[in-house]
Amino acid sequence: MGIDLGLEKFIATSQQELIARPRFFVELQSKPQWLQRRLSKKQKGSKNWHKAREKVAQLHEHIYNTRKNFHYQVAHHLCDQASIIFAEDLNLKAMSRGMLRKHALDAGMASFLEILKHVASKRNVYFDKVDANLTSQTCPNCGVVTGKKDLSQRVHECSNCGF
Repeated sequence: MGIDLGLEKFIATSQQELIARPRFFVELQSKPQWLQRRLSKKQKGSKNWHKAREKVAQLHEHIYNTRKNFHYQVAHHLCDQASIIFAEDLNLKAMSRGMLRKHALDAGMASFLEILKHVASKRNVYFDKVDANLTSQTCPNCGVVTGKKDLSQRVHECSNCGF
């Protein structure tokens, strides 16, 4: 099974299954801002400052735990469906620096790939990363390079074999 990680859909599998990207931090974005604003107004070192700091830490831990739980559930779901899993070897560091950095970091793709690797090894499922170059341009049926595609074209069509 091949999986494609993205920001629009978290995962698109080669079996046409789409898994939506959850928005852990984006949905709760106003709450950390509000809590941190309250924290900044407290006198540093006071009892109320420590309480406010603890609330901020608890919220960040909640976001971390829900993201990790989602990643484990998806990893087990993928391992249930296939005995071999391939994922694109994306430059996740560059994605986390672009315009959509908050969304890329919120999705936690790097941690998901590590969790998938761990779950796959525990469940005897082969997992490997594939070089991302030319993966969408090469026909999986006959191996002919069909050339660059527009972003609007989402389904591979081969003029050589009709795949």
